[in-house]
Amino acid sequence: MTRASSRARASPPPRARRARAPRAARRAATASSTSYVPQGPIERARVAVTGANRGIGLELCRALLDARNVVEAGCRRASDALRALERESDGRLIVSEGVDVGDDDAIERWAKAMKTRGPSVDVLVNNAGVVGSSGYDAWDLETTTAEEMIHVFSINCVGPTLVVRALLRHGLIGADPARPSLVGNVTSKVGSVEDNGSGRGYSYRASKSALNIVTKSMSIDLASRGVHFALLHPGWVKTDMTERRGLVDADESARGLIRVLQGEFGDCERFWFDYKGDKIPW
Repeated sequence: MTRASSRARASPPPRARRARAPRAARRAATASSTSYVPQGPIERARVAVTGANRGIGLELCRALLDARNVVEAGCRRASDALRALERESDGRLIVSEGVDVGDDDAIERWAKAMKTRGPSVDVLVNNAGVVGSSGYDAWDLETTTAEEMIHVFSINCVGPTLVVRALLRHGLIGADPARPSLVGNVTSKVGSVEDNGSGRGYSYRASKSALNIVTKSMSIDLASRGVHFALLHPGWVKTDMTERRGLVDADESARGLIRVLQGEFGDCERFWFDYKGDKIPW
């Protein structure tokens, strides 16, 4: 199997740097709601999204802006569509490039930069992820390698864990139990042990199952600090990551995931829902 991927073939991404935040953006970040309640409406809050340059991440940013939120958009390299959205946002969309969730230092720099723009984050959506190093090329057992499994695990499980840790370290979440926050980790139904009736997808399935159990542990360890957690299944979405093989449009998925985080389908901290509100077994 050729190890080269779209991530590897591209020129190296810029180092994570402090996004140029005009005064309007700094004011917006500081003035975001101080009354956010997990599973309540996500409106006029401060929300951080990883993998924001395209697909689900881009549509999450769009929908969150529609609800008058301030959005911290982290990505490896901003797309033209994300930059256009930024220009239309009146300073409420702050784009940070060089945010590679496979790079611990990049994550730390992003968290540090966000702290300069506002004291806390109300909602974090860990959306960044990969199917594989080269799409679905290593989906079968015969093509699976140790290198492939480690790469996918690093992005899909380790990355979200370190993003939470960085925001915690910098006091963006968990600093004051009286100001709670909600973390939504975008996982996948293929990480469900009970739902696996088709096999294959070793690296991807394992990485998402691991993210599920990591999310459970964090929900226990950080409960006393006011940090709440939810798992999110976006459906099989028509994005570049799925090579446009999906069945669901990215905007439909994104708006459904926000509804999950708002508790519209039930308690998203106790149950695992997909974007339509259907419960998923562990």
